[in-house]
Amino acid sequence: MQWVRAVKAGHQEAYKFLVQRYQNMVYHVCLKITSDDVSAKDLSQDIFMKAYSALPAFREDSSFSTWLYQIAVRKCLDWKRAQQREQARRSPGEVSENDWVTNETPEQIVLSDERSRRLRRIVDELGEPYRSAVQMYYFEQCSYQEIAERRGVTLKTVESQLYRARAMMRKKGEELR
Repeated sequence: MQWVRAVKAGHQEAYKFLVQRYQNMVYHVCLKITSDDVSAKDLSQDIFMKAYSALPAFREDSSFSTWLYQIAVRKCLDWKRAQQREQARRSPGEVSENDWVTNETPEQIVLSDERSRRLRRIVDELGEPYRSAVQMYYFEQCSYQEIAERRGVTLKTVESQLYRARAMMRKKGEELR
């Protein structure tokens, strides 16, 4: 919160510390929603610009990471809706040049998608509170401390839940092989 207060007090250069601290979290939220590296990077920049301009309105009722996370999710969902509208607007046979741009072979894409679906299934099958701890730590790139603050539990509880979740995921992954 010290960096937030510094930026609000007019020290614009302090914002770079907030960007450095939360850029991975924001990028991974964007990547999860967009499934596209370039779009995720572009959206991340837009999100930090939006957060900077909205910072004077930040009331500090929640942690900065929670506030920033909400901005990121809303911005990404807006992007996704715009993409869906664009897709619906195009005729079914019309192909955009961006539809074919990739560095992966078809086999790599299929294998990567399958691994992602299998991992998502394993995570989704975890019971609470393990599922949310895994999602926050691995997909949203939250620190143990941020998870504890957002969920209102102790740091030891977060450590324990992630340890148990990893063990459950390993066991489930071995069963699927």
